[in-house]
Amino acid sequence: MDVIVLVLDHKLKSAWPSGERKTKIMMQQVVDTTKVPTIESALHSLGQFYAFRRSLEVLKFLDTHSFLTPLLLEAHGKIAKNFGSSPEVILEVVTDPEAHRLVEMFGYIATPLTPEEARKRLQQFDREWFLLQVHRTKGLLNFDVEFR
Repeated sequence: MDVIVLVLDHKLKSAWPSGERKTKIMMQQVVDTTKVPTIESALHSLGQFYAFRRSLEVLKFLDTHSFLTPLLLEAHGKIAKNFGSSPEVILEVVTDPEAHRLVEMFGYIATPLTPEEARKRLQQFDREWFLLQVHRTKGLLNFDVEFR
């Protein structure tokens, strides 16, 4: 078991004789890290559902914007509802030079569907789930289709 030792600093205000200095007590609390979610475990979970294009960029972006990780984990099930039980989704960090070098993450849903059918399903995904979550992305995540 991995543990983290947290050291808490408390001042003791007990009944010391007047004029005595207050004494500090150091208390230790042991925390089982198997119960504490980490970015590494979250990224491992993402790796089970997503492929990473230029993986170092993706990992750095997700480390910086860790609030996207739970959203991505949730999104995969919603994508599966519209694109089949095991959709291939590729995460990529994209810089838009026309939008003042805006950097965001895209989830590209790889599909053999016709362009018309793929767009229809993406619009359904947007209407049923993603547009209701946009505020959670802080403008840093979007989805599109990629044709195979």
